[in-house]
Amino acid sequence: MLTNAWRSAELSMPRHADLGPVQRALAHLAGCVDLVGLTDNHMARARVSPLAALPECDRLGVGAVLHLSCRDRGQLALRQQVLGAAALGAEGVLVVRGDPGGAPLGPGCRPTEVLQLIPEWAAPHTLLRGAVVSPFADRGRQLRLVERKAAAGLDFVQTQMVFDLGRFDGFLRDLAQVLPPETAVFASVGILRSARNLDFVLRAIPDCPVPEGLARRIRDGDGVGVAAELAAEI
Repeated sequence: MLTNAWRSAELSMPRHADLGPVQRALAHLAGCVDLVGLTDNHMARARVSPLAALPECDRLGVGAVLHLSCRDRGQLALRQQVLGAAALGAEGVLVVRGDPGGAPLGPGCRPTEVLQLIPEWAAPHTLLRGAVVSPFADRGRQLRLVERKAAAGLDFVQTQMVFDLGRFDGFLRDLAQVLPPETAVFASVGILRSARNLDFVLRAIPDCPVPEGLARRIRDGDGVGVAAELAAEI
């Protein structure tokens, strides 16, 4: 069960078959977070399967949510990932469409369809079901998407990175109108350590506004301080 006390972090899987960086990162996170999200072919590049990190999460006592990208997979491959997550003790699955590019989604492979099928696929285990939402994209469209995903079955949603807290407040009020009250919301806080990181986010991630005052601090090297303040406010 998810509560408002849960702290989470996201961990990108490596592009080479070396779990050393994952093990070191998990060792740092153990004791600091309750839950780690393990990405799936992040940035549309082939990476180590997040399934490979689940035994280390279990050893360290860190809950894990497996990201599940629907792009470039058929329903058989998606089901296989869910079976592996359930068998290896994951807490849940975050179903994402996947980064742009790749083949069109096949029959039965849309996020809403996969969300609906996860309980059947994971049996006799139970996996929490999650979806993503972009608070600063077209709000009406985002709320309609979330409403359809909630009808398919949702335990939590994870947002795109949040820097503009004023606009985020308004989004949360609207989101509450379409989400069941027991659904958890994970607000993503990005740690941008340099001007280069900031420029990448502004260029590559649509609908992720950064207020000028915060952008200036990040460019001056205070990205960690910005992230800590945002996390405390959220």
